[in-house]
Amino acid sequence: MNELKLSKVFEKMAGAYPKYRYIINQGGTSSTKTFSTLQILSILGIKYPYEIDIVGLTQGHLKSGVLLDMPKVLEQFGLDFYKIYSRTNKSLDMPKGRINFISVDTIGKAHGGRRDILYLNEANHLSYPIAEQLIIRTREKVFIDFNPTSRFWVHDEILANEGKRAILIKSTYKDNPFLEKEVIRALESRIKDENFWRVYGLGEVGLTEGRVFSNVEVKEFDKNSFDKYYNGIDWGFSTDPFAFIRCAVENDCLYITDEIYSINLLNKNSIPLVKKIIKNEYVTCDSSEPKSVADYINNGINAICAKKGRGSVEEGIKFLQSFSKIYIHPTLKYAQKEFFNYSFKKDLSGEIIPVLEDKNNHLIDALRYALEDLLERETIKVIKGIRI
Repeated sequence: MNELKLSKVFEKMAGAYPKYRYIINQGGTSSTKTFSTLQILSILGIKYPYEIDIVGLTQGHLKSGVLLDMPKVLEQFGLDFYKIYSRTNKSLDMPKGRINFISVDTIGKAHGGRRDILYLNEANHLSYPIAEQLIIRTREKVFIDFNPTSRFWVHDEILANEGKRAILIKSTYKDNPFLEKEVIRALESRIKDENFWRVYGLGEVGLTEGRVFSNVEVKEFDKNSFDKYYNGIDWGFSTDPFAFIRCAVENDCLYITDEIYSINLLNKNSIPLVKKIIKNEYVTCDSSEPKSVADYINNGINAICAKKGRGSVEEGIKFLQSFSKIYIHPTLKYAQKEFFNYSFKKDLSGEIIPVLEDKNNHLIDALRYALEDLLERETIKVIKGIRI
């Protein structure tokens, strides 16, 4: 057996293993997140009769990643990869367990058998419906790793909904004590490439290309500490969601405090939810459904129709961009998803053009309605300040 080389990432994962179902590795390049996960899985396959599935989008992903690393990992445990690996079954017969290398690019392939341990390698390439089907068929632990090129279902589904059962381990190349100096030099030569360095150097979530809002931050604050609140609703039912948002403005900062976001929500069911939050405050609603506005009024809610009008979308977005900061409370997962993914369109050549993409914007539309009067007052101030 060769010397077992363990990084800080391995130590963090080993410490997390008894406590959490989801062990999530978000890291930059060469941080040992994949190598350390394979070490953990090898130990489990040596000690226990576990069925372990390592899943990638394609066999190409697996061949260029985990299957390249696995021989070196097993060598540290005195095992010869080539003697215990079956090319036919794409699996390793470990001393007690079995490790399978599986590609899943359609949801049908995710409907297979069950397993004890699941490892979703480069999980940002897998869709959530596929990942969900694999996870619900896993008895024990779920390992996930990815380069954080942008927010995706790990942040919006697993970490948002399974917080107490999930741990997020962030890592960078500095967590790898075995990394060659030439690799370090090559990586650090890209430090001026802001988004590349953010993702692959620092292991932080990258900015969506063409992202509309650069002034957004998730921040803990007291949702009940403001003197005045603004409320808005964007109607939706089957394909588009019903979206309600509540916010406050203080010191040139916008604070998003509450949200309701749901498909197939009838007015009779949404009314008590909204009333509980806003009490006697006004709520500005999309004017495209006057009947729904009337339902709200008839049920004791101070509902009014948004004025909207030509250019109101672009003006509303510019107004939101003008705040020094937009703070989103950490409990609001749908607001986070929209604000971090709302982007401009691209043309056929892939170039970004100054046209807003009509998606990831239901709560943002509701927010525009909520702040419509405030925008109008600010516009009047500007006009009055112009000397002719």
